[in-house]
Amino acid sequence: MLSHAPLHHSVSYCRCRLRRILLLLACPAHRRLFTASDPSPDPSDLWIAKIVSTIFRLAPTPAAAEARLSPLRPVLSPSVVLAALRRLRDPLSALGLLYLSRSDLGVVHLPQAFTFLISCLCRSGLQDDALKLFDEMASEGHTVDGSFVEFLANSCIEAGKFDLATGFLAAVSKYGYRLQAYTFNKLLTLLVREERVSDAVLLLRQHLGFQFLSIDTCSFNILIKGLSRVGDMDTALEVFNQMQSFGYVPDIITYNILIDGLCRADQVDNGHKILQKVRSDSASVPNVVTYTSVISGYCKIGKMEEAYQVFDEMIGAGIKPSRITYNVLINGYGKMGNMPSAISLYERMLVCGCPPDVVTFTSLIDGYCRSGLLNDAMKLWDEMNQRELKPNAYTFSVVIHCLCRKNKVGDARNLLKVLNGRRDVVPRAFIYNPVIHGLCKVGNIDEANSVLLEMEERSCTPDKYTYTILIIGHCMKGRMFEAIAIFQKMVNSGCTPDSITVDSLISCLLKAGIPHEINKIKSFASGRGSNFEIPNLQDIHSSIGKNMDISVAI
Repeated sequence: MLSHAPLHHSVSYCRCRLRRILLLLACPAHRRLFTASDPSPDPSDLWIAKIVSTIFRLAPTPAAAEARLSPLRPVLSPSVVLAALRRLRDPLSALGLLYLSRSDLGVVHLPQAFTFLISCLCRSGLQDDALKLFDEMASEGHTVDGSFVEFLANSCIEAGKFDLATGFLAAVSKYGYRLQAYTFNKLLTLLVREERVSDAVLLLRQHLGFQFLSIDTCSFNILIKGLSRVGDMDTALEVFNQMQSFGYVPDIITYNILIDGLCRADQVDNGHKILQKVRSDSASVPNVVTYTSVISGYCKIGKMEEAYQVFDEMIGAGIKPSRITYNVLINGYGKMGNMPSAISLYERMLVCGCPPDVVTFTSLIDGYCRSGLLNDAMKLWDEMNQRELKPNAYTFSVVIHCLCRKNKVGDARNLLKVLNGRRDVVPRAFIYNPVIHGLCKVGNIDEANSVLLEMEERSCTPDKYTYTILIIGHCMKGRMFEAIAIFQKMVNSGCTPDSITVDSLISCLLKAGIPHEINKIKSFASGRGSNFEIPNLQDIHSSIGKNMDISVAI
């Protein structure tokens, strides 16, 4: 139990100081000192502030605090109260002292008292109380500069209190403040980041034309980008048109965002039309990003002729292609199996002094693998290593998958061991699955289990395809109870089996004549509310193979 001696000593000491200060009040000069308007505290003010803060902190109730502070009423100047507020560490306690001294002790507070306390409340995450105090401060006729209003708005935004920030933005106009576009844009950005794009759009539309709020081209760019990310290109185009109708001029960033969004939404022709419009009648000049977005869009939908036409237009406009531009085209040709065109671009890339990267080689290797030209793919693998470019996870995946399709599971297994020695590559299940699948197909279940163990040792979480491959593999070797154990491990790990997993296991258990285990699996299946049909195991293997197809990441 804590001793009461220090508390008693503190109160007695404060009372002694109080008597000395009250004696000083008899002198008119000292009285003028205590009532001066200068907010900078005098040493005597600091002693009074110390007494005030101590009495208020130790008082059990507000009424008791008022009673104990009443004798100090003659010396409670605004600067004394400000100093006392600064001594209180708890902002809510300081807020209580401010209200008490104003309403019950008649102190007219300095603006610095309000701004200090508002800042403390914001730093403590008490933005609601801070805004309420700001309203009271403004109603008393105190003014602050625009930077403090910006601080208050930013505090609400950074705390994620978007509704509070929105209400504050709507209210500041009555106080005659004009917020900068930076603050408003920050709110829009955080709303978009929190996937509240529709709220951000509504907020902008509500404040268009308001004089107290600065809106600029960046404000619209934030919204168009957010809408593009969620695929709502209709609304993005509406915002773009609304932007121009209110007199805001789109810049090249606006056009790049809009064109990229349209191309990602498979509206490549519309994106190309906007590019042509920018070239012909816009103050903005298309850059390499503008052209590459359209080229990428055409490549993704397999329109390589149109993609190369845009590439030619870019060259004709005097714009130098970037490495990303070349990679996009090379990857597109590789996906279509047109390796001569892909290699031609690669050679052109070298001639133009644009060094290839791991994505370039991965795209070329993937193209050769898709065309069944494994030897050519491995030559590029060697060239990549000669250039001291380290394969990434997708490069390993492409080659391993191709090796397994060519029934070269041993080579794929060796490549997987190379991957396991690379600590800079984050292992992913889709890299291991083809090897496990290949080992299970040839009946090497023990080695497949070893690969699973390697995955787990590298903190690589197996996915539903990993478990399903192993379950089917064990079933095909007659190791039914091990298959059931893997199924249970799958469920316990939080990986939800799909119909292929459950149906294939039930089918194998039926053939093995293990009815009590079948009932357990069916019980689990019915618990998920699914109606399962027993599939053909050949169809299951085919489905797994399709799901292991990996695309190169550009």
